[in-house]
Amino acid sequence: MGFTVYAYYHSFALFYGGVTSGGFFTPALFTFVLGLFLLLVTLLGFFGSLKESTCLVNLYALVLTILLIMKFVVVILAFTLDTAAIKEFLHIPIEKYVTDLEIEMEIDRMQRSLNCCGNESFFDYVGMNFTSHNSVTVFPTPNGVVTVPASCCITEGQEYCFNIKTMGCQSALMSLFTRNSSAIGILGITVTIMKVLGIVFALLLARCIRRAKSERGLIAWTNTEREIAARQQQAQPTQDITNDSGSSNA
Repeated sequence: MGFTVYAYYHSFALFYGGVTSGGFFTPALFTFVLGLFLLLVTLLGFFGSLKESTCLVNLYALVLTILLIMKFVVVILAFTLDTAAIKEFLHIPIEKYVTDLEIEMEIDRMQRSLNCCGNESFFDYVGMNFTSHNSVTVFPTPNGVVTVPASCCITEGQEYCFNIKTMGCQSALMSLFTRNSSAIGILGITVTIMKVLGIVFALLLARCIRRAKSERGLIAWTNTEREIAARQQQAQPTQDITNDSGSSNA
């Protein structure tokens, strides 16, 4: 996760710029925060078992149960939503390509890796005012020429592009998700099984801790009763001797 955040924010200046521009909450940062939350949840179970605290262990099991329910909700929504509905949540900020250097770098990286161009197509760049620091190329169309980023061209480094990537990045992302749906499903099932096992083991551990505490309390109470009985037995002969001495004097 740290490498992911570093890959997104290559310097403190870009990080500070993201905060001041309102773009602080990114997928990389969301992953980082989620990892910290899961670490805290894991520490609940660790310290609960270390300190033999049934409260912490039960709280750990409760949080795992809530996460499991949330996972089921996400899976159900993912399978019930159609492709068009999912595309509405996938927005690539093409309009910020010329104003945000970090977004420009990320879009170029995505367009090269997924062989796509624009949000829906390369026509998303029509009318965009590119600056001198943008690496662009010109693509001729029947209605005129379109200036697009160099990463939209299959063969980069040319002033004119004759082989452009026609697929939009939204469709490319959906295609990538579809191709890897089996692996994602297997990973989701594996994580679900691990969470269920974690909940079961946490509840069993809490039960064992409660039973061990009860047994130790019972043993301590038994030892206390034995000590009281032993003291009473030691005091009884002394009292008998005192009574015998009083009778003799009489």
